[in-house]
Amino acid sequence: MSGNAKTAAGVGALVVVAAAIGAGVFVWSGSQAATWFVLVGIPLIVVTGITLYVRGVVARSGTSEQQFVRTRARSIAEEFQACIRQINDLENDYPEWNAGVDAQLESIAGDFRTEGVTFDLETGAFDLGKGVKSADLQEFERLSTEIETIEQDVESSFREFGAQEQDRIEDAIDRLADVGLIDGAGGSYPELEPDKSATIPECRDAIDALRVEAVEIVRTAIGTVREMGRGGTRPDDGNAIEQELKEAEAALERTDFGTAVERILEARDRLRDQFSGSFESERDAMRGLVETVKDAEVEAYVNAEYVDDIDRIDSTIEELDSALDLSELSRPRSELRRTCIDMIAAMERDLADDVETLRNAELPSGYYSEPEIVDERHVDELQDADDLEGLAERWGEIADRLSTALETASTKAAVVDAYGDVADTIQTTLEQEGEVVGDDLPMRHADQFLGLYFRRNDGVEFDPAVPVLRRGDVETYDLDIAVTYEKGGDVRTATLELTDGYAASETVKTRIAGKATFVDVPEGTHTLLADPGDEAFAPIERAVRVNEDREITVEFAERDLRDQLCEGVETDMVAVLGDMRPHLKELFDDEGYVSTKMDLPVRDSHAPCLLAVWSEQTSYAVCQDGDEIVVYDRAELERELTNVLRYNLESGDRLTYDDLERNFLSAPVPRPVIRDVVREINGDGEYSVTTSETAIESQ
Repeated sequence: MSGNAKTAAGVGALVVVAAAIGAGVFVWSGSQAATWFVLVGIPLIVVTGITLYVRGVVARSGTSEQQFVRTRARSIAEEFQACIRQINDLENDYPEWNAGVDAQLESIAGDFRTEGVTFDLETGAFDLGKGVKSADLQEFERLSTEIETIEQDVESSFREFGAQEQDRIEDAIDRLADVGLIDGAGGSYPELEPDKSATIPECRDAIDALRVEAVEIVRTAIGTVREMGRGGTRPDDGNAIEQELKEAEAALERTDFGTAVERILEARDRLRDQFSGSFESERDAMRGLVETVKDAEVEAYVNAEYVDDIDRIDSTIEELDSALDLSELSRPRSELRRTCIDMIAAMERDLADDVETLRNAELPSGYYSEPEIVDERHVDELQDADDLEGLAERWGEIADRLSTALETASTKAAVVDAYGDVADTIQTTLEQEGEVVGDDLPMRHADQFLGLYFRRNDGVEFDPAVPVLRRGDVETYDLDIAVTYEKGGDVRTATLELTDGYAASETVKTRIAGKATFVDVPEGTHTLLADPGDEAFAPIERAVRVNEDREITVEFAERDLRDQLCEGVETDMVAVLGDMRPHLKELFDDEGYVSTKMDLPVRDSHAPCLLAVWSEQTSYAVCQDGDEIVVYDRAELERELTNVLRYNLESGDRLTYDDLERNFLSAPVPRPVIRDVVREINGDGEYSVTTSETAIESQ
């Protein structure tokens, strides 16, 4: 119920009560008393009730208003607190900036104090006193407006400070660029432009990024000036110059870029005055180092970028013909030193990698001997060299030794890495031609490959002058090989091949056993490759030692269909099957079988192995019909063929396999499988049928 409604209800209640009393007076005392009560009593009761009601409402309103004033006072005090703390933080982080609002802050703090709120302007802490309950609410609203004005002034002032800081830093960097100590100015920070109206956090981020970039630029200039003092000719007041640079670094720590640049330029001017007469000698020293690098001819052993850098620096040096700007010479000097040292470091790393390759390889004795420089490190030594002439001399010595070591190590490491493939070519050519010359090998360093083969194999002769590798004079013997199959069957053709110093092959046709003879086999160890000529049996590869006439036996073991189908498949088909199983089951339920001719979600080369593995994990059988692999239900096939023999063949009937598959079978299994199942069903002669190559015939 609203306040107005409550008031109306109260007044109405008083009127009703007064009327009731008047009626009672009329009844008990007569009309005259009632008349006086209506004229005097009723108005008195109504006025008294309303007076008491209004006093209660006013009392309650007063309590609510005090609470509101206190709440509003706290809210505005917190605004002032945030303003104070932001100003304090900015002045602590940026001592060069002053908000210029101290008097205003003191004034506002005094106004707060008048209204019962005390402030500590150092920390921003405040306290709401008891007197705040009776404070003037309008005064707090006025203070809120003043606080907002100060915040706007602070933001504008800090934005102006950011623009001035950018100008100050740019001026300092421009001074360094004007004298050639740096290449150019830094990046752009549009947040610091006065017309961008950036917020204080945006300005802070931009100022901090600008200072970080400027610090790196000025540090580069300090390093350039310090590099000027290095070399054969030292300044007389080197300590004073170094002190200037240290003062520049100290100023840089304070982000006092103007002072830092002043100290840098002062140090540069000192050097410039003293070195103006030694410009030619310094440039000649740089030319000498460049010539040393070019004469070393290390292009084959370092990255082409290093060679390009040396050429570029050389061009820069040639363009300099005056000592008026010493920094223009000191910068390429510093870059030249760094590039030369980096070249040595890269050559040392490459040599270490090549030697590690050779150490890990099983090398024949005498193939490679490590030079002493393998375990030496010269980068620190070169970095400590202040004299360019001394650096050039030492650099040339080290580069010469590293080049020689790399020439040998990199060549032999490359030969060792590729030897496995090249050795097969050498061996094949030896077997076919009896000798191998360097031109027979289509690669670099053919003599190294032939030499390594000679060291690793007996019975060969090597002439490095040609170079040529020949088979030596060896004894020969006859080798008889007896071939057997684990299981008999149709006639098979086994192929036997001897390699490694002897190239010959023989074939044996047999159902279960046979023999072949190799004559004049050179003494030594050879590789026998035996192909059974039947995928149901596993091929054989074995080493055979021939040092007398002898006979050996080769037995081809039968292998299951899975081994045949999964040969050469490196993928874990069991893991792959986990995702494929639902799809294969759906195909089988729809078609009654699954074959490689179907659209399977796997590469064609992996499909046969996948079906073989799946058949092993189910109750289904797998068979091969030419290039097609079929997974089928053997029990279902037996049931279908039993029904055919029992109900569809009369005495003298002949049913071709094509008709049988088309009309009665759910799976396209090959004919040997059909014949096997029919023989199993008719094992006791119950159906009097025979099978041929093309049909089932009933007797």
